[in-house]
This record gives sequence, C-alpha cells and structure tokens, in this order.
Amino acid sequence: MTSLYLYNTGIKALPSSIGYLINLQSLVLDHCGNLTDLPCSIYELQKLKTVLLSECPKLVRFPNKVESEVLPTYSKVSHDNRDSSSEPEPDTEFNLALPCLDQFLAGGCNLSNIDFLGSLDCASTLDLSESTIVILPECIINKFVNLRQLNLIGCTRLVEIPGLPPRIRLLNVMDCVSLERISKLSNILERKESQMIKEMDLTNCWRLCQNLVEMANKDDDDEVHADLISRLLSSQQSKFTITFPVPRSEVPKWFSCQMDFMGHRRFEFYIETLANFKWDNAGLALCVAVDQNLQDAWTDFTVYIHINEVRVSFPFSDCVDSAESDHVWLHYVPFLEMWPVGYMRPLPPFTCRVIIYQWQKSESSIKSCGVHLVMPPNEDVSMKLIRAENLTSELSEDELQKDFWDNYRPKQRTDCKELYTDAQLENEKL
Repeated sequence: MTSLYLYNTGIKALPSSIGYLINLQSLVLDHCGNLTDLPCSIYELQKLKTVLLSECPKLVRFPNKVESEVLPTYSKVSHDNRDSSSEPEPDTEFNLALPCLDQFLAGGCNLSNIDFLGSLDCASTLDLSESTIVILPECIINKFVNLRQLNLIGCTRLVEIPGLPPRIRLLNVMDCVSLERISKLSNILERKESQMIKEMDLTNCWRLCQNLVEMANKDDDDEVHADLISRLLSSQQSKFTITFPVPRSEVPKWFSCQMDFMGHRRFEFYIETLANFKWDNAGLALCVAVDQNLQDAWTDFTVYIHINEVRVSFPFSDCVDSAESDHVWLHYVPFLEMWPVGYMRPLPPFTCRVIIYQWQKSESSIKSCGVHLVMPPNEDVSMKLIRAENLTSELSEDELQKDFWDNYRPKQRTDCKELYTDAQLENEKL
C-alpha cells in the first residue's frame, strides 16, 4: 500500500501498527475532527512523502522522533530484514526521521508542541496555519534547506520571523495580526539585502506594515507608502509578488502609467519603449489597488503582457482578499524573464501592451491600477505611455490562445537580435 486516505472520518487515533506499512507514501487525514493522537511508529514510514493533517482541531501534538527511538525493541518495525534491535548504521537514510518527506500540511490543528519540527526538515512545503507559534523556530530557519513554501495563515500569536530558509519562494502570513517583523523585509528597506522572496501575502498584517512604513521615516502617509513600494522595487533582480494592506489603497503617484476604475473590468496600457531602452537592466512593476468589498471577499484578476503583439509571459492570475480592508498588490517582472530563451528579441523602440482583467461578475473592487518601468538609478527614462483605457470588451480568443512565437524564431531579421541568457548558454554546452 502506497496511499492511505482517511479524509473526513471519525477516527480518533492511528494504531501503532501503521508502522508496518513500510511502502506508504501518502497519509491523508484532513478534516478528521476527532483525531487526537498519532503513534511514534509513524517514523518507521521511511518512504512517506506527504502528510495531510489540515483541519484536525483536536490534534494537539505530533510525536517526536526522540520518542520513537526509545520504544521497546519488540514494537519497532524491521526494514529489509534489518535487525531492529541493532544500532543504526552511520550516514544512512535511516538516521533521517522521514527522509522522503515533501509535504507536511497541518493547518487548522492545535499543535502546541513544535519540538517535532526538527524531524521534518526534508519538506519543501510546510503549513502550520492557525498554530500557536510566537517566533518562527530556528530549526525551520536553519534546517529546512529544501523548504520552498511556508504557510502561516492565521497564526494570531506570531510576532516575528527572524529569518527564512535559503530556498524559500512563497511565504503566506495572511491574518497574522500580531506580526511585527520579518527580517527579510526589514533588511531590504535598510538596503542590507536586495533579493525579494518570489511571493509574499501580508494581507491584514497591519502591525508589520505600519512598522515598515515607520522605517521609511516620513510623515505623509502617501509618500511613505510610495517610498515603501519604491524600496521593495529596489530588489529588481528577479520576479516577485507581494500583497499588503494600506489605509487608503491607491497606485503610487510616481507610477508613470496608471488609471482609475471607470466601470469596466478590463484595464489596458499601451507603452512604447524609446531607443535608449536596455533589456538587461529593466523590468515592469504592476500595481493593483483594491478597495474594501464586503459583497465579494476576493478580487481575482489575470495579467497579460504583450511585446509587439506577442504574448511574452504566460498569463498569471492572482486574487486579493478585499473583505476586511483596502490592499495593494505589487508585482515586478524583469524584461529578460518575459522573453523565452532561443527566440529573437525586438530592438527598441517597440510597443508593450499590458492587460489587467478582473474576472468577477459583480461590481469591481479594483480601485486603480498602474504600470511602471523600473530601471537602475541614474538612467534616463526609456518608455512613454501611448494610451490607457478602461474597456468594456471581453478578452478575445486570439488574446487568450493565439501564439505568435513563430515570427520570432532565430533567423535573419533587422529589427531583432539574439537573446542569450545564462540558461541558454548552459543548454548549448550540453
């Protein structure tokens, strides 16, 4: 057996004999409202990849690896005819608690003891939403070297995140109302770091955002938030997205292209790059300001980017929780990440068209949106707005499906040149 699904059952405890399922890879116990206990023999499941414990409110503890090591010899499971009473061999996978673990999702549990976390350090996805942690444990920061996604939604006692694992790509701290500091963001504002996390959700983290605003050290709220956004955009090395609350949601006044909502769900910007445009050092910042909307809790939208009518990035969708307060969504993407490896890129000047399309059928809660060219300091402006429109038309099939890339395959063109990136050069070596 490789998978055990006990989703939404009345089970109260797993038997210790679960340890005999040595080929088990997935253990699904979501929404087991009566589950209170898991046996230490779970650490015998050396092939376990996924543990799903979301919404098990009576589960207050997860067994510790140390506890499993002091079990009576007769209760341990023998793997591959090994003598279970013998000492473990050094430098083998059996020294790791769960060496294949990839996902551990325990959002909505009441786990009060987090000592077990050190035994889960192979995971790439960790969900501890609604837990009672106050400070992110050091074992997560220092031992979870493979962690890509960390969900801490609704951890109302969480005050500080003093550090993050090196490979983290997504951090969700939505509704962490007591959160005051994320060292990564503080360091970026103080210019001690420049590399943003790829995706962060700070929805309703008012204390944290107020502290970040105070670090900007200004008095006027509008200028402060504008400065906060500009500081975040200073980490213009790679793509990132961040959502955070503001007292009065609006696109910063210094955004070069922006428009207010005028009754329609389609926002479209036509921009022309100038002859001095440089691909290597530029990117686009997109900003969506969302008003509080009690009718529809979520404002969902999709972004399309075209260069010379070629859709240059896969359409990406996002949503903002607008039920309780105003928020701003900020996204940055370098131009080099838009254009696929191996294709010709147009020489400037060229046109760039950005579409922000809201999918909700009700009255829109998008207040305004904007696009801004992000460049290194001291470089001249290299783009201008041709027009901005709030359109009534729906997206056409051509805009959704049509592929123009054949026009940009490597061949002789006077208006294009080859785009070489590190990834392409590596591919050519193979």
